Amino acid sequence: MTSLLRGKVALVTGASRGIGRGIALGLGEAGATVYVTGRTLSGRSRHMPFLAGSLEDTAQQVTELGGEGIAVQCDHTDDAQTRTVIERIREERGQLDVLVNNVWGGYEGLHIWDERGEKWDAPFWEQPTSIWDDMFAAGVRAHYVTSQLAAPLLIGARGLVVSISFFAAEGHKDTESIPYFLAKNATDRMALAMANHLRPHGVTSVSLYPGLVRTEGIMLAPEGAFDLSNSESPQFIGRAVAALASDANVFTRTGQVVVAAELALEYGFSDIDGKQPRSLRADSLG
Repeated sequence: MTSLLRGKVALVTGASRGIGRGIALGLGEAGATVYVTGRTLSGRSRHMPFLAGSLEDTAQQVTELGGEGIAVQCDHTDDAQTRTVIERIREERGQLDVLVNNVWGGYEGLHIWDERGEKWDAPFWEQPTSIWDDMFAAGVRAHYVTSQLAAPLLIGARGLVVSISFFAAEGHKDTESIPYFLAKNATDRMALAMANHLRPHGVTSVSLYPGLVRTEGIMLAPEGAFDLSNSESPQFIGRAVAALASDANVFTRTGQVVVAAELALEYGFSDIDGKQPRSLRADSLG
């Protein structure tokens, strides 16, 4: 698997830990050069010190798996920092084949259990507006700006843009958090809209749904809080991205929402423990 993406360059935003780290590792397994960005360059997060993980750790693991990991500290709510990352890639590599828009905000309250966490399932008029602000600034807007700045490089490579979303975008849960639903729905619609703009240039844009992922935050939850029997490792999501990036016919998927567990069946890969997670699509429609 280590030669599939040899010579390809990827950028994964929000890769200090969690799904972002897993995506970087999946691309590293396939031999890609992976730029990883986030706020925590080394040590522990200043914002959530109880969660282990840093960019330097991620980059090292990418390299150990057969790729080349490059850590670049970046707060994606600052457009100037994002621009600096893209310019660095342009100067050092002259290409960008894969962009993964993974960075996200708004979950912090669930980890430190402040008012945002306590009010997560409350009616919208009782929720702090900061949940909306975090998800749209550090999520939707960050995805848009990164894609906007990276587009010329992606066009040159006829590349791939993967925006990480979730089933919440479909709004099947009657009491779904409105900021969460709208932010994820906006991610899906933006992936489609970008696909329309990028189609004449041969660039693929998709939205990718993971299932329940065993991130550091999930694994710190009280015992029994989550049923992990059908969960996924973060690296499983990376294998899904790597499979898309190595598919010569991936352009046929542009504008679509794809599900990691369904891609595993199509492309024939499994999770790091050898298991084949079940897609949550049927559950979300139930």
